[in-house]
Amino acid sequence: MFVVFIAAIISVITFWGMVIFEDYIANKFFLSDIAKKKVVDTRYKELQAYIKENSVKGTDNQKLQKWLDKRRYTQLLVWDNRRDVFSGGWIVNYGDEKDDQNIDTTVQENKQEIIINKKNNTKRVGSKDFIEDIYNRYVTFDDGKYYVYINVNKEKYWYKVMGIATLSISFLVFMLIIMVYNGMVLNRVKKLSGEVSRISEGNLDGEIYKGKMDEIGTLAASVDSMRNSIVETMRSEKAAWNSNTALITAMSHDIRTPLTSLVGYLDIIEGGKYKSEEELVHYIKSSREKAIQLKDLSDKLFNYFLFFGNASQDKNLENMDAGILFSQILMEHVTEIVSKELEVDLDFDIPEGVTAAVEVSAIRRLFDNLFSNILKYASKDFPVKVMGEAANNEIRIILSNHTTEEAKKVESTKIGVKTCRKICQDMGGDFLVTDRDKIYTTEVIFPVVGTEEEGNVDKGYSENQRNA
Repeated sequence: MFVVFIAAIISVITFWGMVIFEDYIANKFFLSDIAKKKVVDTRYKELQAYIKENSVKGTDNQKLQKWLDKRRYTQLLVWDNRRDVFSGGWIVNYGDEKDDQNIDTTVQENKQEIIINKKNNTKRVGSKDFIEDIYNRYVTFDDGKYYVYINVNKEKYWYKVMGIATLSISFLVFMLIIMVYNGMVLNRVKKLSGEVSRISEGNLDGEIYKGKMDEIGTLAASVDSMRNSIVETMRSEKAAWNSNTALITAMSHDIRTPLTSLVGYLDIIEGGKYKSEEELVHYIKSSREKAIQLKDLSDKLFNYFLFFGNASQDKNLENMDAGILFSQILMEHVTEIVSKELEVDLDFDIPEGVTAAVEVSAIRRLFDNLFSNILKYASKDFPVKVMGEAANNEIRIILSNHTTEEAKKVESTKIGVKTCRKICQDMGGDFLVTDRDKIYTTEVIFPVVGTEEEGNVDKGYSENQRNA
């Protein structure tokens, strides 16, 4: 609609421009005194030549009409002191009311003064009231002199032609603007169609040109957004495929090593190749350790796919009092590892009232995994350091322990680290790991979402949540 409105405005401007041009030409070449005098003089000369050649009397209406018929836009009046002798020409024959009103008033004044004035009736011509000018003159016919009025309206032909031309050009300008705009729109649609065809063929490279943000631009932006979504989805799927392929390859190695040892121990036991009961007990114990190692790998693999497979599901996050929640969870696990003869250095400084948005069941899985690794791989010669703090709008739980030589022989896939990091990131946090000089440190980070004064804070979690 906006383009139609603009086209209409330009067409109106064109129309009035043509009208102004039309009036300018008419005034300069048809209506000016010089132009009028020139054309009227020509008509008077033609009339006098016609009278002379054809012996025309003032009362020869047929001959005068014949002369007028060959001269369009010409008016001729002939009269004397007693009456109108002849009246004909363009205005009389074609009845142009506007032009009839615009006839030079001199001829009317001449006729009224001459005919009404009684004392002039004795003579056919020669009234002192007759005023000669461009249009009004004495003309000698074959039967004597008469008063004659001639006017030529050639500008009417110009107005007629220009009227048609003005309307035609204004309409053509309007249609041209609409056609040009439609052509531009069609080209954009064709271009967008080509881009969509390219995408449908699988070529997702290159941004789709949007242009101005009208309906087509909005559609192009939507298509480009769809393209970006497809590209991102394919990139994510490819990354997931590569990651899972690498994981499966590494897991195959990690599983094969203890499984090969387990099969070897069982072959020795089954074949009775041990030398003593002590050797048999050793092989049975080693087989059990390898079986536990395989179970641990399968549990970690299960947790990995549990959290990475549910990436699209909404997380059930709750605003919890971090001081109470983490102190309860950490104390449970600290008590457990102390019972396993590990020394613990605890430094917990998260005050009550600090709020974190967490999923309690996921938090339990996270710390179950971390403390399970501590029980398996922490050296009993050094204390396990457990620290909790709240600073800079972050909650940090840091676990640090010296590792045994056995820890270096297991799990090359780091599947447990990936799972822990995924759990933290799903809750808006992060998970950091450093392994330097036989000291293994994990750092759990969650953002602070509020304080006790802001309300909507659970003070802890229920027994059901503890046992989840």
